[in-house]
Amino acid sequence: MTHEPSATNNKFHQLIAALGKDLGLTGEEIADILWLTLQRQENGERKTHVTSKESQPSTTSKPSNPTPANNNISSEPPQTPTSTAAIYPQTSSDKSQTSSHNKALPLRVPDAPSLREPLALAQALKPLMRRVDSGRKTVLDETSTVERIAAEGICIPLLKSEPEPWLDVALVVDESKSMLIWRHTIWELKRLLEHYGVFRDVRTWGLVSDENGEIYIRPGIGKAANQQRLASPRELIDPSSRRLVLVVSDCVAATWRDGTVVSEAIKVWANTQPVALIQMLPDWMWLRTGLGLGASVRLGSLTPGVANQNLFIKELLLWKDINNIEGTIKLPVLTLEPEVTLAWSQMVAGKSDAEASGFIFPSQITSQITSQKKVHSTKPQPQTTQNQFSSQERVYRFRMTASPMARKLAGLLAAAPVMNLPVVRLIQETMLSKSRQVHVAEVFLGGLLKPLTPIETDTNPDIVQYDFMDDQIRSILLEDSPVRDSADVLDAVSKYVAGLLGKSLEEFVALLKAPGDADDEQVKPFAVMAVKVLKQLGGDYARFAQEIEKSSQKVAPSPNPKISPQTPTFEFDVVTVNAQGREIKREKRQAQYYLENLGDNITLEMVAIPGGKFLMGSPETEGYESEKPQHEVTIQPFFMGKYPITQAQWRAVAALPRIERDLNPDPSRFKGDDYPVECVSWYDVVEFCGRLSRRAGREYRLPSEAEWEYACRAGTTTPFHFGETLTDKLANYRASETFADEPKGEYREKTTSVGTFSPNAFGLYDLHGNLWEWCEDSWHETYQGAPTDGSAWHDENDNPKKHKKSQQKDNKENAGLGSTLGNLWKNIRSQKYQEKRGEIENDNHTRLLRGGSWSNDPEDCRSADRIRYDPDLDYDPIGFRVVCGAAARTLQ
Repeated sequence: MTHEPSATNNKFHQLIAALGKDLGLTGEEIADILWLTLQRQENGERKTHVTSKESQPSTTSKPSNPTPANNNISSEPPQTPTSTAAIYPQTSSDKSQTSSHNKALPLRVPDAPSLREPLALAQALKPLMRRVDSGRKTVLDETSTVERIAAEGICIPLLKSEPEPWLDVALVVDESKSMLIWRHTIWELKRLLEHYGVFRDVRTWGLVSDENGEIYIRPGIGKAANQQRLASPRELIDPSSRRLVLVVSDCVAATWRDGTVVSEAIKVWANTQPVALIQMLPDWMWLRTGLGLGASVRLGSLTPGVANQNLFIKELLLWKDINNIEGTIKLPVLTLEPEVTLAWSQMVAGKSDAEASGFIFPSQITSQITSQKKVHSTKPQPQTTQNQFSSQERVYRFRMTASPMARKLAGLLAAAPVMNLPVVRLIQETMLSKSRQVHVAEVFLGGLLKPLTPIETDTNPDIVQYDFMDDQIRSILLEDSPVRDSADVLDAVSKYVAGLLGKSLEEFVALLKAPGDADDEQVKPFAVMAVKVLKQLGGDYARFAQEIEKSSQKVAPSPNPKISPQTPTFEFDVVTVNAQGREIKREKRQAQYYLENLGDNITLEMVAIPGGKFLMGSPETEGYESEKPQHEVTIQPFFMGKYPITQAQWRAVAALPRIERDLNPDPSRFKGDDYPVECVSWYDVVEFCGRLSRRAGREYRLPSEAEWEYACRAGTTTPFHFGETLTDKLANYRASETFADEPKGEYREKTTSVGTFSPNAFGLYDLHGNLWEWCEDSWHETYQGAPTDGSAWHDENDNPKKHKKSQQKDNKENAGLGSTLGNLWKNIRSQKYQEKRGEIENDNHTRLLRGGSWSNDPEDCRSADRIRYDPDLDYDPIGFRVVCGAAARTLQ
């Protein structure tokens, strides 16, 4: 009676055959592997059983000491069924806002691998899987021992040297900032080298430089290695020449471009042992990196494991001015593509017909670079910056150089509502299984993308969010991509987000249209970007986008940015003058900020204003009655525009869809992109803030009067944040008049470009003079009863829309008043002006202006100075700046 082999037995035999054939293992080695696997499974089951028993509560144990309640702490270990990578950090200490309109999603997505074909890559290393005598350890030579006993009758064991893998590996990782995006790939490469049994030992080293440009190595990579000692590259030299040095880099750092790495590290290793460069960029980009200092060649070898200097050149592909080829530094270069790796492995193993790509460098490379710099230092070099290219030019340049797979990947990324490295890997895993690491490099270095958060050497690259340089690039890519592909990307990301929120896809779709309070913070940022993608897809997708937009207008804007250690900073000088206008102090300061992308390379710089308390108003010896009484106000942290809104920024927002009123895209009298926008009414500004808020997904508004004065003073108590007075070197005002004992100066009679003069201690510019700035509050004659929490001061019956028609009628009378700009602002408090406006003097729908203008005396430009103005008037010297955060104003 015969028995058919079971499916399990067939698979078992196939496994044994594969281990023996592909890896060259003996029967004993295969048996050891199977035994170890069974032992691990048994240990795992035993641990699981013990854990489950221990986790059961005991009925006899004493009650534990009471602990503070914390809903965020679980009583059981968290389950980790799949490997995940954060899109954005969820901790409360790391919720800094990015510099774009995209908001960080507090979600996680299942993490796909970076190495697309790890098994194929491991098989490409098979030529290096040799075994040699260790020379240190011995094992029993069973065969020889048995033969001797049989032949001589003497039972004496015979020993032999224990075989071990031929090479060990020093994985040297370039730790420059540009390499951070490949950190996930590098960790996967390290695990592959360790776990496939090809090498005797695998150790990771970081390649760093000090402030003098000297090259060092240190054990480990990343933040954990920061405290490790620095060592000379010579520490990796192995006298036995059985150490393979693999350098992982993109070769774009300055130390590569000036030849320092090649001369101080590569040359040292290449003289004694095999060295290779794993280049993260595709080969068509190599000559733009530090490899461009050398000449491209094909390298070969007839002897296994020879030092690089003993490799021979089979073909010189690109001639350079290298006089002595025999004395050059030879460096094989490979990518993480299996076919390229296989050719290199065969060359290292000494296969005669194998050849690998590489570069040769002059032995005195640094001296040649120095001499070339001296020759060219006197010649002006034309500079072309990325900002000079339009959206169409960027896409065209990318498509002309990128591979078809990279172009496909870029088109799919355009449909992703959020974009970071885990999302890229997710798209590769689900839709582009044949894409590789070099294709990701092409997209990220193709001039289309920018990081929205600062990148430092210890930044976790997986939490960095990216966006296109401007929205038009996304639109172009979406227009040229099949709707089905874009929809698939959006659907894939939506499914993951829905699952992580504990929703079905149908529930998530409903949630996008009507988010609840509990879900709004998680869903709203996703919806903001999804709307842009859906509109591009057209048809039912566009109609669904309209539904999301309508619902989003009914809810409060998403949370405002928070200040964190990751928020970028800028440095500036703060100037203080005495009553004579002489500078008595100058100090360096720093402030944090973020950038809001307005499209077409136009950004809005928002400076972090720390919270605090201050005395608002003027002392009895200064100012007008409307600035009194002085009172203490507490201000919460917020962000404020570094400059008044410029004409370029105004045009960008004015081009956005209308909310309640039309906006004149060019209302200003004095023209210039970097000049502040003028001739805008309070209603115009509210419309501007509404459009900007809707685009950004967070609320922008006018500052309250208290916020404005607090930000202007920046900790000072003097009449001006500059000190006791103003001069024409510090601000743009009617400098032909004086405030204290300073000399008279130039009266410019027009606005100046923003940022012309020095900032205050918070890093804000143009708060004294140039043009008046709108505030949120209604006008009140004094500060009696004013709020002390920094919020805008509105009365219960204050409704600007209610008064709009009557204001338009009043404006006809007021239009002639102050038609001469100088007289208007010179006499703004004159009795004649107050009588003319007597009919609305007690009407609290009038608004506030702060800061003074180019046509005002210095007294009118003080930190505490304030005037009233009709919200519908738009005379020349009136502009504004926006704030974000703190006491928000909800859009109606």
